[in-house]
Amino acid sequence: MAINEIKTTVFGFMGAQPTRLGQPGSTPVCSFRLGSTPAHYDAAAGVWKRKSTTWLTVKAFRTLAVNALACLHKGDPVMVTGSLVTEEWISDGQPHSSLVLVADGIGHDLARGQDTFTRIRSGTAPIDEGADGPDPWTTPPSSLSSETASASASSASSAAEETSVKASDAG
Repeated sequence: MAINEIKTTVFGFMGAQPTRLGQPGSTPVCSFRLGSTPAHYDAAAGVWKRKSTTWLTVKAFRTLAVNALACLHKGDPVMVTGSLVTEEWISDGQPHSSLVLVADGIGHDLARGQDTFTRIRSGTAPIDEGADGPDPWTTPPSSLSSETASASASSASSAAEETSVKASDAG
């Protein structure tokens, strides 16, 4: 970690699908917009009140970028941890700047839903500059493994049984 680096975690939702940046053969990079809307409960009124949404650009690199592109979708509730940095550039002779959250980790917010995790097999070369193996930009993400598919089928079966039990209890 660098000295005076701002590390933070932001909870929010995906404002759009993550987009791939860079060229095939280069270090994988993706970017997406993250919206975070704070809310508080107003006991006197008996309602939740929302404040304005703060939008940040999130950038992810290497394996995190490849996995984010495969797993994240517009509207998903997520939590992102990383370094808050300022990107600066000049456009039409004018200086511009923007805050960017460079992600160290990204995950679905399990307080808002469920997810299934698929582990990447150990021994696989890391996706990085100069890594041997298939180019992650041209190799489609693998389909669900048989373990994940059977776990999903088992969960669906359990949910159907639970619904059936609730229906029989009601009658």
